[in-house]
Amino acid sequence: DVGEPKPGDTVVVSGAAGAVGSVVGQIAKLNGCRVVGFAGSDEKVEWLTDDLGFDAGINYRTTDDYAAALDDAAPDGVDVYFDNVGGPITDAVFTRLNLDARVAVCGQIAHYNDEDVPTGPRKLPMLIAPRARVQGLLVADFATRFGEASERLGEWVATGRIEHRETVVEGLENAPDAFLGLFSGDNVGKQVVRVSDD
Repeated sequence: DVGEPKPGDTVVVSGAAGAVGSVVGQIAKLNGCRVVGFAGSDEKVEWLTDDLGFDAGINYRTTDDYAAALDDAAPDGVDVYFDNVGGPITDAVFTRLNLDARVAVCGQIAHYNDEDVPTGPRKLPMLIAPRARVQGLLVADFATRFGEASERLGEWVATGRIEHRETVVEGLENAPDAFLGLFSGDNVGKQVVRVSDD
């Protein structure tokens, strides 16, 4: 509803190897889009491209120039950007937006621990020429459609059209480290803490 992916669109997803980003990219593929994902390791990029069907992946930790990497991975520009992270990745994507591009802002994990709020919004001029639309979203906005989403996603998972992974950490005592690991990209897919019955 926010990104409005259409067949033939190029969709870029940041935080693409997380629980949200990995599903977003797969749904975009089901909608006939070219999908590019940013992730924080070669293993994650391989998972995106080899297992989930993303057309290209960019390891943001080993890439010096995000804009140049986007030129290679999305040579026709970006029609939809699903933003989970903010920061320099988003800055680079904004310079590659196509006419009437849509930006769905779901998270800004690159800034969650900032002690000083970055000056902004400094990149808004990049939205003028492409007439791009930027919209924030929260899952609760779609509460009335949870049943519909669960049914559709459940069918896609059951038929293998959508894959998912979980990173499981054992023990409640390890929950703080598991949480902090989200900020350093330690997880692939959904981060889960398993609590024993003891």
